[in-house]
Amino acid sequence: MKKVARRESILNSVIELLAVRGLEGVTHRAVDEIAKLPQGSTTYYFPKKALLLIAASQHLAELLEKDCDELQVGFAEKAAKCGLCAAVEYVAEELVTYTDASRHLFLARMELTMAAARREELADVGEKLTAAARRPIEFFLKLISEGREDVPIETCAGLIDGITLMYATGQGPKPTTDQVATVFRSIL
Repeated sequence: MKKVARRESILNSVIELLAVRGLEGVTHRAVDEIAKLPQGSTTYYFPKKALLLIAASQHLAELLEKDCDELQVGFAEKAAKCGLCAAVEYVAEELVTYTDASRHLFLARMELTMAAARREELADVGEKLTAAARRPIEFFLKLISEGREDVPIETCAGLIDGITLMYATGQGPKPTTDQVATVFRSIL
């Protein structure tokens, strides 16, 4: 396995461990096991757990950003073909589907955000992950509000983010397309 692929495998394994076992379940040995790498591989790349967690949070933010880019393309295509209302419905459906399909990313984000609140060496991790996760929501809110200053973008993004996080953590019902679309439509 090439160095870049091995590093990515390690970081994906950290995200999986965070989602399944939580922060305390992330050890160098456990990461090597999940990544199916020889013992000591993770330590070679990331000698300290804090370095491993920081790299995993950067990787997680990149995954969230990539998903946002794909969503933007789909929105633009739907808006061009079917109009803004259909595009809003499309985004709402995609966000609800994403909540199920990417539950492990939500859980890993929560674990890292909580760790950032308690560990000085991870101080800015929570902010970066929240910004990356809310980016698609904020993008669409700004787009459909046509840049109006009176639109509470952060409030709406926080509402959608909260609904999805509650579901991902088992604390709330599955969000519906109508719930998400209602938040979007409220600013049209």
